[in-house]
Amino acid sequence: MKNRIAIAVTGGFMLLASPAGADTRDDVLAGVARCGVIHDDRVWLDCVYGAQQPMRAKLGLSPAPELQQRLVPGANVAPPPPQSQPRVATAPVRPRKKPGFFESLVTTTAERDAPRMASYRFEKNGAFVVELENGQQWRQAGVEGGTVSWSRPPSEYRVVITDGTFGSHVLRASDSPRTYRVERVR
Repeated sequence: MKNRIAIAVTGGFMLLASPAGADTRDDVLAGVARCGVIHDDRVWLDCVYGAQQPMRAKLGLSPAPELQQRLVPGANVAPPPPQSQPRVATAPVRPRKKPGFFESLVTTTAERDAPRMASYRFEKNGAFVVELENGQQWRQAGVEGGTVSWSRPPSEYRVVITDGTFGSHVLRASDSPRTYRVERVR
């Protein structure tokens, strides 16, 4: 009877110590614990990344770099498993026809359809005069609202002009959310 108990206890300890019987998470945690002897923070972090290799292999992820795997004390670095799935060629990137997420947040439909500038110039008082591609000309009504700092070619700016209060008009260029009071020249 004592022999059977001793064999059962010894077999149980052998099963617990056997890496084949251990769960993948347990292997990862044991590897991370073994990394604890490393004092340099960067090397320790690389060791922790290397200790995660059993889970990466189980999930079919690309292996951790061999350098990181070798840092784990007591780890045997095995060659990466062969790729079981063939690589899939991707289609070339085509230019977007629709605006992207960020652009759709920042710009409105009116701005995307707004006319481009044909030219702009600055008067002596700092006010701007803008000519649009549709032939309209607009002058900044008051410099007290601030001056613009356009430096790119005029065709790179789209201009949205909206009605303001009491018959006034407001201009906003596509490079800034700032608005300027303007009056029509022609």
